[in-house]
Amino acid sequence: MSLRFLARSLSAPHAGPVRIGNLSGTRRVLPAMATHWHHQIRSVTTNTAAQPSNTQEATTIVSTRIDADNLHVKWQPLAASTVNESDYSYVWLRDNCQCGQCVHPSNRQKLHSTADVPLEIQPVSVTLKDSVAEVVWNMPLRHQQQGEQHVSQYPIEWLQRYASRENSEFYRFNHIQHRTWEAQDYKLKWISYDDYMNTDQGLHQVVQRLYNSGLVFLDNVPLNDDSVTKVAERIGPVQETFYGRDFDVKSIANSRNIAYTSLYLGFHMDLMYLDCPPGIQLLHSLKNSVTGGSSIFVDSYHAAKILKEQHPEDYEILTKTPVTFHYVNDGHHMYYRRPTIVVGEDESSGPAWNMHVNYAPPFQGPMDHLSAKDAKRFYQAFQRFADVVEDPKLRYELTLQPGQLVLFANRRVLHGRTEFDPTSGDRHLKGTYLTLDSLKDKLRVLCEKYGFDSSV
Repeated sequence: MSLRFLARSLSAPHAGPVRIGNLSGTRRVLPAMATHWHHQIRSVTTNTAAQPSNTQEATTIVSTRIDADNLHVKWQPLAASTVNESDYSYVWLRDNCQCGQCVHPSNRQKLHSTADVPLEIQPVSVTLKDSVAEVVWNMPLRHQQQGEQHVSQYPIEWLQRYASRENSEFYRFNHIQHRTWEAQDYKLKWISYDDYMNTDQGLHQVVQRLYNSGLVFLDNVPLNDDSVTKVAERIGPVQETFYGRDFDVKSIANSRNIAYTSLYLGFHMDLMYLDCPPGIQLLHSLKNSVTGGSSIFVDSYHAAKILKEQHPEDYEILTKTPVTFHYVNDGHHMYYRRPTIVVGEDESSGPAWNMHVNYAPPFQGPMDHLSAKDAKRFYQAFQRFADVVEDPKLRYELTLQPGQLVLFANRRVLHGRTEFDPTSGDRHLKGTYLTLDSLKDKLRVLCEKYGFDSSV
């Protein structure tokens, strides 16, 4: 969120003097027992994170005061916000000083530890000048020698950013909401490779669609082996796995993965046996002249929603029962347990989806940690979820032609492939992975610049 405020004055009751600054740069000092009084702050039009950059609103600070532990600011709230008063503890303020001595001016990393802030720290004075609040502190950080009093600086837009949980959620785009879909709801929209690779607008459209529906298609992608990694690196660095930076999906003899056969490949997610499974998968069609071999997709969030509505007890079991995933082959022994449905995992790490689904039947290992009774309950719940996943109404099917590429959220959109006849032609897809962090990073940066469109 980009919010800018220009202040005329700041006042507060305080045991010591409180210095007041104004726009002209002059300063004056309040008496020690000055009472709480209201002051107006000239507002500047500002952007809200939920809107495109050309949509602006204005706001003001109504009043301020301090007590033994906190700086209190009363805001005139934006239409998009319900916050009207904020409390900033002195310990928190000192820890988050924005001056060049506390935050490196180029790499923007903190130059002290949270553990260095004295719990009893207090302000000697609070001054507002040229839209920056300055606080002079009564003691140094722990382990520092007493010396010249430290002056912390806080841009007013920075204070507004952290004025409430709601404001900070807007700043990080944690408030945006995805939409679930079944086959008839998904609207295919091809995005050209040139637009995606060469314009911010094309890239922005892709990352928004990846967040909104978890499934995006590009066309006119060059038929080169490295095209898939070039597309991935437009968003972020590829997530290399034991398959390498990229991998080939085609039918081969004595394959080490069921994907490298011509058999029907049921709905699944990749690499659930890793500690950090890939967030985004890309598949680029280089050749596809076979009979069959269509790509199939299901929004697992929609399937989980249906299961919760129809069989809430089974939904609960799948959120609480860890499933064994493993890969024991080709000199590897990968192993991890995670529930089929994970909710609430991303409440503090957004923007991301508010859940994950972990579903990869070909790579499930023995559920050797369950009692006989718990195993039966799990199998019943899992079978009901599988029945929902396999419902034809949820299944979106498309045959990727040479030069077409799909990006999808690996822990949201289930993917698979219909069986094909390997003697009828050639089928060769090239794939790679991205972390979910890369998508979130790019989404925040572009939405800060262009806004977020939930209809994309």
